[in-house]
Amino acid sequence: MKRYLAAAMLLLALSGCGSSGSSTQLYTTTEDFFAMDTYMSVDVSSEKSESAAEDMAVKIEQRVNQLDAALSRTQQAGDLYKLNHANGQPTEVSNDTYTALEKALEYAEMTNGAFDPTMAPLTDLWGIGTDNARVPAQSEIDEALTHVGYQNVKLLGNNQVQLLNGAQVDLGGIGKGYAGDIVHEMAESDTSDQWHVLARLSGNIEMYGGKTADSGTDNWNIGIADPDDNTDSIAVVSLRDGSVVTSGDYERFFEKDGKRYHHIFDPATGYPADSGLRGVTVIDPCSTKADALTTALFVMGLDKGMKFCEENEIAAVFITSDKQVYTTSETGDCTFEFLGEKKGYTYAE
Repeated sequence: MKRYLAAAMLLLALSGCGSSGSSTQLYTTTEDFFAMDTYMSVDVSSEKSESAAEDMAVKIEQRVNQLDAALSRTQQAGDLYKLNHANGQPTEVSNDTYTALEKALEYAEMTNGAFDPTMAPLTDLWGIGTDNARVPAQSEIDEALTHVGYQNVKLLGNNQVQLLNGAQVDLGGIGKGYAGDIVHEMAESDTSDQWHVLARLSGNIEMYGGKTADSGTDNWNIGIADPDDNTDSIAVVSLRDGSVVTSGDYERFFEKDGKRYHHIFDPATGYPADSGLRGVTVIDPCSTKADALTTALFVMGLDKGMKFCEENEIAAVFITSDKQVYTTSETGDCTFEFLGEKKGYTYAE
């Protein structure tokens, strides 16, 4: 399964920039690392020195690894592991974990549970992305669903969290998005230099500062994957700052009796969402929000998802199973270029 993840990351790294008329000298370094169970990469450009760029890149890697420990539910020394094994007792967690939980519950409520951070029992049951992937019995799914529901997560203040009804938290649905926001904050708050940062956090792309310091027209160009060949793009979005996050049924999946079972679960059914979509991309200044919404919109499907986006002013791209590509009106705030015609896609403007 890691092959698919790596391919998707390389695709979205087609982040060439618009030509620049600036003569500003940039010093650029790239840091590759493994965190949050996937390969990541960050490009940092400094206008001061090569060593400054290298130092910032290392700081970003260290901070993302720190977040990995805070947001992973499998690391036994981590907050989520302790919370999930506290048998319903109030548990103190770190600031990062508590803040991420606050955000997760905010977006769960916003989407009426289409995004839900308590899907861990179903994730474990299906085992998608592991060597133990299988189609569970309906009775097993029904049992797991009795423990699912974001209302079972209680934030008690002072970093204290309580899980009710046997709930188990999994922040994998927003962890990389949260990391993207932290990377953005690091670049924005460090005024010792003029930073230009492109972070590829698997299917999450975070941008800061554009290609040059003095030209607002030099945007990053981010490819949106073709679900049938995720080493190629069916569209490109171009923007200077913000996040581009994609979720699709091609990222982690297995096949059984000719049917594909992917990792994006519908909290209402306990099965992989059968919504008629292959992929959803969200473009937003907040990477955590974009991360949660790609999952929620995939679960909602095209009609409900488009309506939700229009009501909430969300820039999104939907790819349907019959190769139709839809964009919301908010996508007009960035440059969108459709490339999928030769690959059999239709842009439904």
